[in-house]
Amino acid sequence: MNAITLDRVTKSYGSTVALADATFSVATGGVHALLGENGAGKSTLVKILSGIVQPDSGTIRLFDTEVRLSGRSASADAGIETAFQEVPLVPDLSVSDNLLIPFQPRKFGLFLDRRAARAQVEQIQSDLHIDDIDPRSLVRNLDLSQRQKVEIARAIARKPQILILDEPTAALSKSDVEWLGDRIACLKAQGTTVILVTHRMPEVHEFCSDMSILRNGRHVGSFGVGEISDDEVFRHIMGRAVNASFPPPPEMVSRPDAAPLIEARSLVVGRQLQGVDLTLHAGEIVGIAALQGMGQLELFNSLFGAERIDKGEILVSGKAGYFGSPADAIRAGIALVPEDRKIQGLALHRTGTENATLPIVEDFAHLGLMDRRQEACEVDTAFASVNLHARALYQTPTEFSGGNQQKIVLAKWLLTQCRALLVFDPTRGVDVGTKHEIYALLRRFADQGGGVLFHSTELPELIGTCDRILVLYRGRFVADIRRGTANEDQIGALMLGAAGSADRKTA
Repeated sequence: MNAITLDRVTKSYGSTVALADATFSVATGGVHALLGENGAGKSTLVKILSGIVQPDSGTIRLFDTEVRLSGRSASADAGIETAFQEVPLVPDLSVSDNLLIPFQPRKFGLFLDRRAARAQVEQIQSDLHIDDIDPRSLVRNLDLSQRQKVEIARAIARKPQILILDEPTAALSKSDVEWLGDRIACLKAQGTTVILVTHRMPEVHEFCSDMSILRNGRHVGSFGVGEISDDEVFRHIMGRAVNASFPPPPEMVSRPDAAPLIEARSLVVGRQLQGVDLTLHAGEIVGIAALQGMGQLELFNSLFGAERIDKGEILVSGKAGYFGSPADAIRAGIALVPEDRKIQGLALHRTGTENATLPIVEDFAHLGLMDRRQEACEVDTAFASVNLHARALYQTPTEFSGGNQQKIVLAKWLLTQCRALLVFDPTRGVDVGTKHEIYALLRRFADQGGGVLFHSTELPELIGTCDRILVLYRGRFVADIRRGTANEDQIGALMLGAAGSADRKTA
C-alpha cells in the first residue's frame, strides 16, 4: 500500500504552470526525498498536500483512499502535518503556545489550563529532545535555527501518519541537523511516512530510501536512493549536466596601495564579538566560518549599521565610518544580503521593481514625481544581470521560488552600485543551479573591484569560493586560511575550538 498516490495533478497560476500532470507514489513507512530546482513545483505540491492550495485537476489518494484536501484542517484530519521552510510561527507568542496552538488544553472548554499545557510541553520536549529551547521564550527572540526546530517539533508532536519536511535543514545548525536525523529515524521506526524536500544530496543519502524528481512542474522520475549517481540526479533536476561547482579563482588577488574597502579594528559588540580585527580588500571574497552563535551575525549586522558597536571602529576606504543605521552603511557603499530573505530582505507584497529600488528610490524622483520609465529600465538591467525573468518587474516575490527571491535581493544591492557586499548564508534553501549562479555572481562582483564578506553554513562553499577564510570562535578570529590550504576537517576542528597550525595573521 502506498501512503500517497498522485495521478495527473495539475496546478496553474494564470499562464504559469506550477504542476503539470504530476503522477507518482510514495511508499508507506519510508523516507522519500522530493527534489527539483527552485520553481520546479515542489512548494506547490507541498501546499496541495497541506490543504493550502487546491489542484486544478487530478486525484490524490492517501492509503488507497481518494481524498480532497480542502484546507489545512482537512489535511490534518487525513493524517498529514507539514513543517514549512518559512517557519509560520506566531512571533509574539511563546514557544509553548506555538507548540500547542490550536490544541491548548482548556478548563470547562473556555479557559486555558496552564498546568496541563505546561505538562504537555514538557512531554514534547522530553520525547523530542528539545530541552535546549526555553518554552517560555517568545519566538521572535529565537534565532532562525531554533525557530525551525520548534516548527519541526510542532509538526512531529501531532503524531501524523505522513510528515512533510519542507527544506528543514536549510536553517538548522549542524548539531540540529543531527537532531533531525535522530527524529527521522524514530519516525521511520514507528511507521510514519516522511517526505523530505531538500536540495542537499548528502541528506538524501543519509536519511532517504527513495526519491522523486520534478522539473518545470513535471515528474521526471522516481528512483531508489543509490540507484542512479548524483550526477544523473542533477541532470534530471536541471535538464543538463552540472559543470564545475565553483567559478575559477582569479590568477592573483591584488592588494593595491589603496586602503581596504572595509576595516574593523578591535570591534566589540555585546558579548558575542570580543575585539575582532578584519580587513576586506577590493577584488577578494573573504569567508567567515563559524558554528551558530559565535558572533558572525553580530559582525555582519554591525558592519551594516543594524547593531550598535560597543567598542572599536569601522573604516571605509580608510575613513572612519559612523553607522547609526543601515542607511548610513548604504550611503558608504555597503550592502547586506541578510540571513532571512523573506523577513529581512524583501517586502513580500510589493513588486520586484519596488523591492529593487527601495534603497535608492529617491534617485528616480524628479520634482516630486517618479520616473517610472527610467526605474523600470534600470531594474530590468539589474534583473538580467542575475538571470531573473522580466516578469519580476511587476510580480511580487510571493509568486517566485526561494532562489528567485534571493536574486531579487541581490539585484537590489547591485542596483545601488555598492562596493562591499556582505552575504549571510545566501544559498540557504536554494537549488544547485541557482547556487552556481550566486557563486559566479559573487566572483564577478569581486573581479570588477568589489569586496565580498561571505558567511555560509556549508564549508565546501567557503573552500570553493573564497580567497581567504576567517574562522570565528567565541567572538574572536582564530585563523586566517588562504585559498588552496584549507580542508573541511581542518576548518571544522578550528570552528570547534581546537588549536591548529593555520595561518593566524591579522585578518
